[in-house]
Amino acid sequence: MPITDLTHLWVEVPPYSDALKLLPDHVAVLFPAEPPASPFANAGPAQAILASSGLRYDRAVFEQLPNLRIITRTGIGVDNINLDDATVCGIVVCNTPDGPTESTAEHTVAMLLNLAKRIKQGNDNLAAGKFGPRSGPLIGVEVQGKTLGLVGLGRIGRRVAQICRHGFDMRVLATDPFVTPEQAAALGVTLADLETVLAEADFLSLHVPATPETYRLINRERLARMKDGAFLLNLARGPLVDPDALLEALESGKLAGAGLDVFDPEPPPVDSPLRNHPLIVATPHSASLTVEGRTRIETMAVERVIAFFRDGRAPDVVNPAVLESPTLRS
Repeated sequence: MPITDLTHLWVEVPPYSDALKLLPDHVAVLFPAEPPASPFANAGPAQAILASSGLRYDRAVFEQLPNLRIITRTGIGVDNINLDDATVCGIVVCNTPDGPTESTAEHTVAMLLNLAKRIKQGNDNLAAGKFGPRSGPLIGVEVQGKTLGLVGLGRIGRRVAQICRHGFDMRVLATDPFVTPEQAAALGVTLADLETVLAEADFLSLHVPATPETYRLINRERLARMKDGAFLLNLARGPLVDPDALLEALESGKLAGAGLDVFDPEPPPVDSPLRNHPLIVATPHSASLTVEGRTRIETMAVERVIAFFRDGRAPDVVNPAVLESPTLRS
């Protein structure tokens, strides 16, 4: 299909970068309608959407948008896009899996160190006008020689493993059914089953998608199998962790702390104890929000739209069956 077929692009979140300048001059860019209207109220002319994580995309939306041919997710996770509905409606869905890797991995490591060194507690102490005591909650731990447990060894998990293995001389255990022992060994990582990773990790970091199989992956039973005084990191998806069970583990002293960048629901309620718990370092789903990360993600998203209209194909299609389907919109 010629690139001239692309005349309108609807963008869920205004880009941080100049990625939209890659579009041909004739393409009109649309942004969500103002409340109280539906955000999609003005999206009817759009042949393409740059989707973020804040809205749900399903059949009810697709049926409102007869011109829509492709959705590109500015990030990895597509759990807010109903892929079955998209396929039935003939809409191609892509993501940008390489875009947020470095930013999210660095954010994970920053949280790990924040927890280990009790940086939040020290900061809060000073803000409250205190300087000591140099004991109790201000005493941290070294990460050198500790065990990092990774649930998921994809792009981000691998980068976290690399930083912690080579930068801090940590022992790294991981569980991932899609990784061979040889691939893990090349990273200096030992593969193990989930139960072993839970039992041996001083720091447990989650790097798997939200699926029915991973819902509440970390629950009371699995938290109970972790080391006393271990730390939990979730920068993947909120539904992976049972928040009530996590709070119980923190209050009981089972866990020494947690680092969260994702929640279920998002945003968490204003009165949620996850927002201000003294043992939780929390950020608002911002792990990929760096200058470099946003630029990569947004550039890749726009490039996928252009490739689709230029070549009829795009990288990283997550519902490939639609490409051979008679329902594919053209």
